[in-house]
Amino acid sequence: MDKPETTATDRPSIPPDYTDSVTGLLLFAAFLSSLVIISGRAESLDATYLTDFVALFAASTLIALADALVLKIFNPLLKSLSTRQSLVVAYLLLMTTTITISYILYGAVTNLWLFPLTSDKGLLSVFQMFVIATVIYVIVLTILLRRAEINDIKKSSQTANLQALQSRIRPHFLFNSMNSIAGLIRNNPEMAEQSLQDLADLIRVLMADARKLVPLVAEIETSKQYLKIEKLRLGDRLVVQWHLTSIPKNCFVPSLILQPLLENAVYHGIEPSFGGGVIDIDMRADRNRVQILIRNPLPDDGVRSHRQGNQIAMDNIKQRLIRHFGEAASLSSSRRNDIHITKIIFPIVANR
Repeated sequence: MDKPETTATDRPSIPPDYTDSVTGLLLFAAFLSSLVIISGRAESLDATYLTDFVALFAASTLIALADALVLKIFNPLLKSLSTRQSLVVAYLLLMTTTITISYILYGAVTNLWLFPLTSDKGLLSVFQMFVIATVIYVIVLTILLRRAEINDIKKSSQTANLQALQSRIRPHFLFNSMNSIAGLIRNNPEMAEQSLQDLADLIRVLMADARKLVPLVAEIETSKQYLKIEKLRLGDRLVVQWHLTSIPKNCFVPSLILQPLLENAVYHGIEPSFGGGVIDIDMRADRNRVQILIRNPLPDDGVRSHRQGNQIAMDNIKQRLIRHFGEAASLSSSRRNDIHITKIIFPIVANR
């Protein structure tokens, strides 16, 4: 039996974050509700109109701040409930806080500790407060719920984008690697077996969770495995020089930030050159950051014109670095004579 397809509308709803700008929403609602209430009660625009508005807005502001504080205190509990339960409990907390603060303010102003419920005016005031508060809180909770759904969609989209960025690898590399390994099976089966293991490890990295950081030393090892596979095909045309200085063991990075750049160096620098060339990887660290320089030769202009890169790998890696490290990370490229230089800088971050 075929499984039903899941659409965007089938996404499970999640409880809102009741600390996400809720104070601003409640204060804005307090201002609007004060304006609406005073507008309906004012018979003329005299001096008492402004005084009444200021008093009402001050009381509404106090209630709004108390509401925000209560939601912040109970946010862990609300987040642990289902969405429907969370919204109901949040509404009850807000109404309880509103009635309590209103009761205290009324008693402080009138020196009475009971609402005059025996009068029609008192009943009308309580009913109006209940209706206005209900409308306001339903709107605020709806906004928070929609914001949570949008944030959830954004996070899912970012996760999918990160996974797509990480999983990108040129198909020709896989085909060429398999052909090179197939050619080794008869002549050198041990090397073929090792190369298959290296290729399997690389594919495993491609399939890993893009949201997780990996040790920098593991990223270096993955890059070395990739270059070993490429050397099977290119032979003496590919020379790799590693210069590793003071690489911290507790430094974590997004996986596959080196391999695509080294693949670019092979594809745009080594393959088009008749005599091949040297890829030089210079990596050094200080107390706060790591700097990586990747140098590779450039072929003649006539050959290079047919292999103009579209900067996809550079843009992808830059986006991933920014998403993980913000402005503390950077990726740039330059040309010095016939050498292409790629420069990566990122902070030393322990595993999170």
